[in-house]
Amino acid sequence: MKNELKPKEYKRFTPKPIEADSTLEAVLNMTIESLKQGRPPAYSDTEQGLEEFKQTTIDYFQYVKDTNANPDIEKMLVPDIEALCTFLGITRATLLTYEKQRGSSWQDFIKQTKNAIAACKKELAFHQQIPPVIAMFDLTNNHSYVNSSEFRIEPISDKVPERHLSLEEQIQQAGLVWNDEKGEYIPAIEAKGVLSE
Repeated sequence: MKNELKPKEYKRFTPKPIEADSTLEAVLNMTIESLKQGRPPAYSDTEQGLEEFKQTTIDYFQYVKDTNANPDIEKMLVPDIEALCTFLGITRATLLTYEKQRGSSWQDFIKQTKNAIAACKKELAFHQQIPPVIAMFDLTNNHSYVNSSEFRIEPISDKVPERHLSLEEQIQQAGLVWNDEKGEYIPAIEAKGVLSE
């Protein structure tokens, strides 16, 4: 049968313990080189500062690509916000400041960069190459994703709901009184007339 569905196979993800291999070597090399340069470079809020920032960001992605192309490396680098910031010589908080307080050119470029990093991580998560919990945590904290199971209770309107009157209050408001002869409530005016007869 041409369109026969095959049962899906699920594999349990079992993370491997950190060993004495090259897992962290590339990130540590990048960190050491960045820290040796001294005070992190300031990317001024100018066209030139933006161009330097863009070029260094592109250099980061090229560094990841070149490192991963090296046949001697056992563990591939995964593009990451914190690793990008280390490469740029700034902190994660500084990157957030650039994104929120600088012009639209800065904001657009940083959003594109974060989007590319998120796309890499999602691709790895889809193929079970990184734990889903780590992917969810990272996407929530670094890429503005929201947990869809979150809910909020909000009032439908700003009006304070009317207080419901008790039966006694309703009877009194309607101007009714109890008539023992009839065994029912009657208008107070009628009761005065009955009483006066």
